[in-house]
Amino acid sequence: MIYRIPFKQNWQLHLIMAIFIGVWIWMAVAPYNRFDWFLENLLIWATLLLLAGTYNQFVFCNFSYALIALFLLLHTLGAHYSYNENVIDIWLKLIFHSERDHYDRLVHFSFGLLLAYPIREVMRAWTSLGSKWLYAITCIFVLAMGAFYELIEMWVALMVAPEIGTMFLGTQGDPWDSQHDMELALYGSIIAMLLTAVNRTVLAKARK
Repeated sequence: MIYRIPFKQNWQLHLIMAIFIGVWIWMAVAPYNRFDWFLENLLIWATLLLLAGTYNQFVFCNFSYALIALFLLLHTLGAHYSYNENVIDIWLKLIFHSERDHYDRLVHFSFGLLLAYPIREVMRAWTSLGSKWLYAITCIFVLAMGAFYELIEMWVALMVAPEIGTMFLGTQGDPWDSQHDMELALYGSIIAMLLTAVNRTVLAKARK
């Protein structure tokens, strides 16, 4: 049983929240496209409501909250610039020698890399899976969530804003865009679980 610091005394969580709220407010000012910004922020608002609504049932460790906040900050930046117009893409184009905007791919990779650990933490608490199965199921769950998100993007684009569907989906003419996004999320989760396994092994040896 991991000891959780009461919320009022958890200054690290307060700092994480303050940084996120500050950046979010900054990025809410004059976005590239206000309606696209609204659509992109639906994910952020839903995640925050879920975390707040389930706080009495489950509390993450501060490391997980930091990972979640970092992913949401990446998404917040993408929402401000509508992903396809992101300033970070200038650097990524130079690195990959490509004309394609790669920021959306970076965020999908970060989805697996940053959220795999919090997902594993939840499954460790709420299931009886062994350690080895936790690593595998976490990666499978990330892949499933990535696929489900691609469906959500399609539904939202078709039902809410078909006129900006291309901007919202960010396919940039790539017929395999959805598959590449899911692939990168899976790779990110595998890396995260490998790092977690190595860290746990090192700590276990250090305790002996």
